[in-house]
Amino acid sequence: MASIALLGAAGRIGSAIREEALARGHQVTALVRSAGRVDPAPDLTELVVDAYDAASVARGVAGHDAVISAFSPDPNEPFESKPERLRQAHAAILDGVRKGGVKRLILVGGVGSLWAEPGVLVVESEEYGTANRGPTLANIAILDGLKTHGHDLDWTYVSPPRRIEAGERTGVFRLGQDDLLRDAEGISRISRADFAIALLDELEANAFIQRRFTVAY
Repeated sequence: MASIALLGAAGRIGSAIREEALARGHQVTALVRSAGRVDPAPDLTELVVDAYDAASVARGVAGHDAVISAFSPDPNEPFESKPERLRQAHAAILDGVRKGGVKRLILVGGVGSLWAEPGVLVVESEEYGTANRGPTLANIAILDGLKTHGHDLDWTYVSPPRRIEAGERTGVFRLGQDDLLRDAEGISRISRADFAIALLDELEANAFIQRRFTVAY
């Protein structure tokens, strides 16, 4: 079993990842922005870390087998600051992971960099709109940075489908790489519980080292 440092462990996606990891017998350190964000559980440790400070991240991740980041900025911050805050945090996270001596990193990213259709990224598609364009472009830049500068890390970038929501843990889904996946009704979706299964499967199988993958029904 692995020891996992989990950023964003108290968020909706992070909570699903935390629960799946613990259910599989992994040891999890929940790296949170303030104390008391996660309920106590066997094999779970809570540690306050500043995701915008590389030294703080390094202290939190040191000694772990892997880092999983489901980090997102505080929703109480102004939305217009989210793109820059995403860039700042991920620069600190990547620096901190390196300084903490951990090579394995799984990063929950965005959907916008997937191909909605040949030649058209999701972020450029008519169905996506412009409301989330700023954070989406920041997430695309983070993926591009990993491809260009992440050769010293065993990274994996996981793009969710268009919709990731509460729902059943079915264990039945499809994996893809760069194309948006849709179900028989044309909907791109998955439950958070099944997303967590796919992510922990990747942690254990290492099938997408220095690559991106996506998962959906």
